[in-house]
Amino acid sequence: MSKLKDKNILICITGSIAAYKSCEIIRNLRKEGAQIQVAISKSGQKFIGSATLAALSNNKVITDLFPENPEGGLEHIDLAFDIDLIVIAPATANILCKVGNGVADDLISTTLSVCEQKQIFAPAMNYRMWQNQATIDAVKKLKSRNKIVLNPEEGELASLHTGEGRLPSIKNIMNEIRKAFDTELYLEDKNVLVTAGPTRESIDPVRFISNRSSGKMGYAIATAARNRGAEVSLLSTKNVSLQVPLGVENNLVETSSDLEKMILLKSDHADVIIMAAAVCDFKPLTKEDQKIKKTSYDKKLNLELEQTPDILKQIKNKKIKKIAFAAETENLIENAKIKLKEKNLDMIIANDVSREDIGFNSDDNQVTIIQKNGSVTELPVMPKTDLAHILLDETITLINI
Repeated sequence: MSKLKDKNILICITGSIAAYKSCEIIRNLRKEGAQIQVAISKSGQKFIGSATLAALSNNKVITDLFPENPEGGLEHIDLAFDIDLIVIAPATANILCKVGNGVADDLISTTLSVCEQKQIFAPAMNYRMWQNQATIDAVKKLKSRNKIVLNPEEGELASLHTGEGRLPSIKNIMNEIRKAFDTELYLEDKNVLVTAGPTRESIDPVRFISNRSSGKMGYAIATAARNRGAEVSLLSTKNVSLQVPLGVENNLVETSSDLEKMILLKSDHADVIIMAAAVCDFKPLTKEDQKIKKTSYDKKLNLELEQTPDILKQIKNKKIKKIAFAAETENLIENAKIKLKEKNLDMIIANDVSREDIGFNSDDNQVTIIQKNGSVTELPVMPKTDLAHILLDETITLINI
């Protein structure tokens, strides 16, 4: 049986000459048993008619945000509850930049802003549009929100120029759609606790000690765990500027002490804790009630620090599986193995944060997984969203031992 049987898939078509290729995507999806709904922008309708799309999809085509003869309700809002997956093909530079920057001013952009379902963008445009910095920035933003943006193919374009801008092949688009439904609910009925982001330790009401963590890895893990059926509690620091995944309970903390209290509260009922937060190792011994003035000191300020508690060591639940990250700048494996033993972890993920191309604030990471049983697995550089699933595969194995 096809993975796509009875799946409700929304195809969004925007104004590219490649719009005609969406017909083949719709035909292939229906052959595999999917139920298709089509929404097309006004510019998309310049390239392909709604009658053709209605015939191929066997469904009414949504063509306007505010139709002249509404049948009741708001179609783009209703889609948020009826659809399993959204495919934007072709996706123009216009729609990438709109959605990437939070603009919702037409049928497609408004629909995408409402729907939290997985979204796959299949770009098609002139190569200069694809290389435009605004498009590059928009794609980065979309990927940071766990949207899937395929790379356009290189070849001859409608303008007769040659470059990267052709719609990805139908085969590649179909494979990506199938992959979206690959996830089995292996974590169903499991309670997963995920921490994310950098803690802050106040010096005075204005200044604080923190670190460069973005929270992206933790949020990717929380999203992947939710997609696998887990009941996810995300403990995120307040300064993380990422969208909380739909269906994930979010608990905001700021300091290491806040995080400690929340973990001890939540861990009693958790099956696994994945410690992706970057917790400060030290905090000021005292916090000043008022802002420290430069005039109060003679060029130097001595700041006395004390260690923050080791939170994982304080968890009383003996059955919980404990997984943590080791952010290191030297002796990566050696230091990670020491932490694994000292903290009595089931698994530790070691990553080199001295590299500028991965780690903090990057969409990619490269890690080495070290298990309690001594196994060491080095992984290549990959998007954090992909790495999250690999880490959960290992987590599922631990839970089932």
